Amino acid sequence: MPTDFLKRLSEGPVLCDGGYYLEFERRCLGSYKSHIPMGVLDYPEGVLEIHKEFARAGAEVIQAMAWGVRTNEREQELHEAAVKIAREAAGPDRYVAGTLSPFVYSGRSKWSPMTDDDKKNAQEFFERRVTQQTAAGVDLFIVETFYSVDEVSLAIPFVKQANIPAVVTMTYRDAENTREGYRPGEAAKRLVEAGADVVGINCMRPWQTMRPLMFEVKEAVSVPLCAQPTGYELEPGEVFNRPLSVAGLWTEVEPRVLTRFSMAQFTAEANRMGIGLIGSCCGTLPYHVRAMAEALGKHTDLPDLDRKYQGLAL
Repeated sequence: MPTDFLKRLSEGPVLCDGGYYLEFERRCLGSYKSHIPMGVLDYPEGVLEIHKEFARAGAEVIQAMAWGVRTNEREQELHEAAVKIAREAAGPDRYVAGTLSPFVYSGRSKWSPMTDDDKKNAQEFFERRVTQQTAAGVDLFIVETFYSVDEVSLAIPFVKQANIPAVVTMTYRDAENTREGYRPGEAAKRLVEAGADVVGINCMRPWQTMRPLMFEVKEAVSVPLCAQPTGYELEPGEVFNRPLSVAGLWTEVEPRVLTRFSMAQFTAEANRMGIGLIGSCCGTLPYHVRAMAEALGKHTDLPDLDRKYQGLAL
């Protein structure tokens, strides 16, 4: 088994894997209508292959594909399978991260305030998900893509009770604040107060527009940081990848996939900025992660020193 995750993080940058959700659909492992995470149960061999590709590319953290699991949707079976598959791909030298995504309100916007019933149901949902993934054997949790500090603060205590490191990342679209109105720095402070071990930002924005928000986070807290931008260019006038926020429009970002060199440059900048857990989100594929690994001077199973970004971050 690898060393304790937080100890490893204190020793130097850790590279996470890439985007799974949209890639499941692209590889015909699931559809948006039938619900993406079910591919873990329906096509486990395909899920294993994606994990292995990210591992070969140099990822040190492999995330169990449990993002987006809905309440009462074969939760335990799916969580157990997701962690088992990720562990098989990770082998003895990589970390397996459990995943927590937001509680889905029934037919209401994620910007709507939570009712007391919402909070109660969300707590029960988070507790089940943490318990099931912990029992399956994860090394850390990545609690990600939250718009509300109040909501994610309901999830963090269950991770802490399990005595497992909690990486918590907020998501920002065009509004550079949470549902409660907190700027990224203030949100990060509150996440740390709630018990987060690592804080940062993920999804919706490429590094180009995530960078200034991460500087706010960096100025606000002293805990390790995490950045996981998208792998898509922005349309003219955008500050976030708008199609990712609209069901049915996700495929419109396909022509705007970033180059591997762009992801290597992001990695170099993030490393110089002192971000410890460097990852990526929707749109990033194994070849992007390989470029990111090589930018950090990390070993990959398929090295090629002619790609010209070896050691870019050093």
